[in-house]
Amino acid sequence: MKKYSLILSIFLFLLLPFSDVSGERKDELKAAFIKKDDLWIKNDQKEIRITDGKYVRYPKWSYNGEWLAYLSGKKQEYGAFYTGDLWLYHIKSKRSFKLSTNVSNNFQWSPNQNSIAYQIEKDLKMINVKTMNKPVQLSTGILVFSWLPEGNGFLVASKISENVFSDIVLSKINIKSNNHFVKKHFYTIHVAKKDYFYDTSQFKWSHDRNWIAFEIEPTGSLSADSNVLSVISSNATNFHKIDEMLHYEEWFQWAPANNYLAFIKGDNRVSTINKKLAINKVANTKLNYIYTPKGFVDRDLNWKSNHQIYVSRSIEKDLVDISKRPMPSIYQINLKNNMQKKVTFPLLNEGDFFPESVNNGNNLLWIRTNRKEASVLVSNLDGSGQVKWIPKLDLGTWYYEHWEWSEVFNLYQK
Repeated sequence: MKKYSLILSIFLFLLLPFSDVSGERKDELKAAFIKKDDLWIKNDQKEIRITDGKYVRYPKWSYNGEWLAYLSGKKQEYGAFYTGDLWLYHIKSKRSFKLSTNVSNNFQWSPNQNSIAYQIEKDLKMINVKTMNKPVQLSTGILVFSWLPEGNGFLVASKISENVFSDIVLSKINIKSNNHFVKKHFYTIHVAKKDYFYDTSQFKWSHDRNWIAFEIEPTGSLSADSNVLSVISSNATNFHKIDEMLHYEEWFQWAPANNYLAFIKGDNRVSTINKKLAINKVANTKLNYIYTPKGFVDRDLNWKSNHQIYVSRSIEKDLVDISKRPMPSIYQINLKNNMQKKVTFPLLNEGDFFPESVNNGNNLLWIRTNRKEASVLVSNLDGSGQVKWIPKLDLGTWYYEHWEWSEVFNLYQK
């Protein structure tokens, strides 16, 4: 009798919806991801295949989840491709549209409407996908762009000349109407001959929109070892260089409701040495608070609240045989009392990366990999109730113990 009761209990457990298994979770999760190089959507418990036989990377949701954009191209023997065909997929009609060729991976949806902006070499273009009119060319000669947080224009970076030592110019492009826009100078970053600065990262605004964070990046392979995290005030009157870090844009993030800037500091392209979680309160730009214990490194981060943050942490160790390289677990850090707690416990040959606070802060999501394949897991905030939500996710591009997960996974959050 006990045997049959046990079998029945297991059967009922397997039938439970994911929301019951994960305890606190109430809302549906929705994500775009790459499996065997094709694009898929996971909507709560249902997986839907979008492409068949393509090589897809960089899925990105529109602000309201009605559209997906992605790049399709040729598979590279090593590393990622950075330009390809830009495709749009309409969720409701299940139709795909090829928008353009030779588009860089820096394509972005508007924060508040179904318009998408993209780069072809140094040209910035934009299209409203609701009307599908002819794309509008907004600027030429740009290196990088980001939407303004109000969705009414862009902040762009360009060089004064092709000379590597020429200054970097930041400009604002304000959209007046579909075919009317105004470009104005915002700030000039002076480049000294010892700097070799050529480019910037994308731009990220603080909660109150008073500060903008970005990296200044040197030319060539120098950018693989050290970039300069900087902030500038929204009125362009204050510019500060904060610290050195690698060129991973997910490694610097503003707190959700104050002007605390968290980032992983440290030079050297190897992710398992000299990488420390730091927090700058911007009001005192010369002081960075370090939260990584001696002998450890932090390799990813995500804010849960203004006073709690998740990091992906491993033992600090220089490159050795791959089987002996340390893999990380997720830690929760309370900034008020510096209490630090390990919340995930992967196997020895596995590592946990890319933590995200989801469902209005009720759950924790992350990616676990054994270097051959990956999975997306979800749990309660303390790591309990762990569930494998998406199995057999493709790996992002690997570079010195860092994986580029944005190539293969994009979570939709309202």
